[in-house]
Amino acid sequence: MTLTEKIMQLYPTLDTMHFLNGDIYLKEIDDSWETIPSDAVKVGICYIVEWNHPTLAQPTQAQLDAIGD
Repeated sequence: MTLTEKIMQLYPTLDTMHFLNGDIYLKEIDDSWETIPSDAVKVGICYIVEWNHPTLAQPTQAQLDAIGD
């Protein structure tokens, strides 16, 4: 399951517009020289860069890990 899918399962009221309008900014590492910050909330090679949603708290790594693949 991707990071986007896990976030949307955790928060079913979200839709793709929240990702497109800048409320939530995710990044996928596609170059071998890039690294994911050690404190980032991540799934695979994708992580949360910014979380600016007005009413929903950024999910924790534990919350996302609890959602099955």
